[in-house]
Amino acid sequence: MLGNMNMEEMLKLLVPVIVLQFALMIFCLVKLKNDKVKYLPKWSWALIIIIFNFIGPILYLLIGRERD
Repeated sequence: MLGNMNMEEMLKLLVPVIVLQFALMIFCLVKLKNDKVKYLPKWSWALIIIIFNFIGPILYLLIGRERD
């Protein structure tokens, strides 16, 4: 299926995924600035959010935030 696609068709499929990943990363970095964190310092969470696409932001949202 993907073998028959040209570059333009592949970009049309990838752009929404890239935009979603970038939005999730920005959202989590803004939350990180305002939230208290658990287990790691804030700079470590920032690196995890930036380096690990999708998994890093999801890990931060699930286990990294201090809840009241």
